[in-house]
Amino acid sequence: MASTGCPCQGIIFDQLPESASTIKKPSSKNNMHLIKKFFVLIVVFSISGQTFAQSTPFLTDDQIRLLRSEISGDRAFEHIRVLTQWHRDSGMEGYFKAMDYVVGAAKQNGLQDVSIIKQPLDGNYTAKSAELWMVEPVEIKLADIGDHALYLADNSRDADVTAELVYAGNGSEAALANIDVRGKIVLVNGGPGPAMTNAVFRKGAVGVVSYSSSESKSAMDFPDQLPWTRIGDPPQGQKGSFAFSLSPRKGDTLRRILETSGEQDLLATGKRAPGGRIVLKAKVDTDFGSENKNTGTGMVEGWIRGSKYKDQQIVITAHLQEEQGSANDDGSGVGNILELGRVFNKLIKEGKIPPPLRDIRFWWSDEIYSEYRYFRDNPGSEKQILVNLHQDMTGAKQSLGSRVQHLIYAPHSRTSYLDALFESVGNFVILSNNAYIQAGRGGGYPRPFSQPILSTRGTREGFNARFVPYFGSSDNLVFVEGKIGIPSVALINWDDQYIHSSDDDLFQIDQTQLQRNNFIVAAMAFYLAYAEAKDIPVLAAETYAQGGRRLANDMHAAMLVLNEGDNWKDARLLIEQGAQRELRALNSMRVIAGTDAGANRLIDSFISSSEGRERQLTAELSRFYEIKFGKAPAMTMTEAETAASRKVPSNAASTEEYFAKRRNVPTSLHSLMRSETMNFVDGKRSYLDIYKAVKAESLAAGKFFYGTVTLDDVVRVLDANVASGALVLK
Repeated sequence: MASTGCPCQGIIFDQLPESASTIKKPSSKNNMHLIKKFFVLIVVFSISGQTFAQSTPFLTDDQIRLLRSEISGDRAFEHIRVLTQWHRDSGMEGYFKAMDYVVGAAKQNGLQDVSIIKQPLDGNYTAKSAELWMVEPVEIKLADIGDHALYLADNSRDADVTAELVYAGNGSEAALANIDVRGKIVLVNGGPGPAMTNAVFRKGAVGVVSYSSSESKSAMDFPDQLPWTRIGDPPQGQKGSFAFSLSPRKGDTLRRILETSGEQDLLATGKRAPGGRIVLKAKVDTDFGSENKNTGTGMVEGWIRGSKYKDQQIVITAHLQEEQGSANDDGSGVGNILELGRVFNKLIKEGKIPPPLRDIRFWWSDEIYSEYRYFRDNPGSEKQILVNLHQDMTGAKQSLGSRVQHLIYAPHSRTSYLDALFESVGNFVILSNNAYIQAGRGGGYPRPFSQPILSTRGTREGFNARFVPYFGSSDNLVFVEGKIGIPSVALINWDDQYIHSSDDDLFQIDQTQLQRNNFIVAAMAFYLAYAEAKDIPVLAAETYAQGGRRLANDMHAAMLVLNEGDNWKDARLLIEQGAQRELRALNSMRVIAGTDAGANRLIDSFISSSEGRERQLTAELSRFYEIKFGKAPAMTMTEAETAASRKVPSNAASTEEYFAKRRNVPTSLHSLMRSETMNFVDGKRSYLDIYKAVKAESLAAGKFFYGTVTLDDVVRVLDANVASGALVLK
């Protein structure tokens, strides 16, 4: 065991008077065992050399080899291969087919009590057929959803029309100001939404043809990409219409034909024809509402039943809902957690691992909606869940588009021991699946990777991954909601050039990356499935060490604040709120420690040390301030801060009421900081406390990630939700 660092350095025994006296007088043999193990860990971590490069303290080498050997990226890929055939947006026929497939595969892989949890959804929609033809100046097919579902914008309505095509720029009101579009089909160089409103519903056009790339990317970079688009419902009293989506290359070619006076063959039909005029024929057949054989939506659930702790479930999630293809987003997560079910059940059946102590639940969801609906329909169920582990976009071939696997921490409102477990396992995979000249050339380790996780049909590329601050645009955001309060971490690759487009297909999936990401989730689930009080020494040491790194970042951010000006208040709150965050992380382990006295004393020891660390950092920051500004730091509360300190909000008692009445308020807050404002509500923190917590989180990550937080914006969010009834002032 060599090491690049020491996870327990910084625990100085003369800073722990209370814990020291406790350690000298254990109350039981079990306590003595824990305390001895704690001291051994301190010594080992202090002198070790290779801890991080070759292992993680949460798994033995044998357990690592077992999971590396059994988890298959190739098997996960085969599930994705099946799923990509269906356009599986919420409530569509393809979504129900995908759910049925997952049910069968989950049962085959040994999961118990596999079922579809039905959930309500208004306006089920399925496109049965849709074709777009040019009939003048030459006949040629332009789009057919039999080729790809994304040729038709979701929510399009039945049509059988032949009409002249007219170009209308970006479809805005200004672009349409001097164009007669009544009875015509409108061509626009952007999403179809504005043209549907301005040209169809306001000026009498019969339909829209749009061309753009997905997610507002440059059309020059992706000229043949079909974006996933959707149009809204028609205004009251108006008939719905349709919109076809073409690639930038094909759409711009139509524009050029319209603007060409002479003969041309820009579509390479083999027949030259005069430009300046195009006539299209659109035929669309869709089913809405009661026309569909399926109603509502739902999610698939499967279990591996635990033997001991029935109120500490490990929920592993991925979402089924996406466009046709959607191999990476989120076919990768869906296939991977199906594979996890197979792996755990096989190892249990073969006697290589015991049945878990905790239930492991697998959820294949209608993204975000399913989780919100589940917790609203099952109030109190969140109290039975220990953690959420989420996979979204975990199969990217990283050399295509230089994609990075983001390993996403929980937000500060939910910082816990889970972040430390995540960081340890994730760094093990990063370090053992990338090449390092020190280890490979000078250290004698295998090259290029020291413990490679490679699939049979995947690449041998490195694991381009990094840990990033909280981001919540996937299912993980539901679990960390203040009203729900479940620690959650997630894996999502970014930036992704193929997301929500025809390019998100099998060609850009790498079985090797599937396997590596699945190992990370499997290792966390494996550890948590069996973790008990006896495991607190390792978990506490890692959580405390990670907290030290976070606090060092807080200190750095605080000094940057002071280097920018005389702002002791913001600098101080970084240390104050950082210390409170670390206390929450340490206390979160008590759910695993249970009633074990020794384990809880050990947690108390780290808490005592953490409190001492806050005092030390505050003193150091104060000295820095005095030297820089030539005076002692001082703080006075403003009138607004005093008023904010007197208001203590709590969440509405009913989960249904809370989410039904919660309001998004227009402010300058970053959307994630707006959600964190609500997440920090606990019935104990005042408006001022919540502001300080959110402000510290934004300062710690930086404006680049989280923008700027002001007290006024935080108060506006909280006041609006008190007024709506989502929050109640104590």
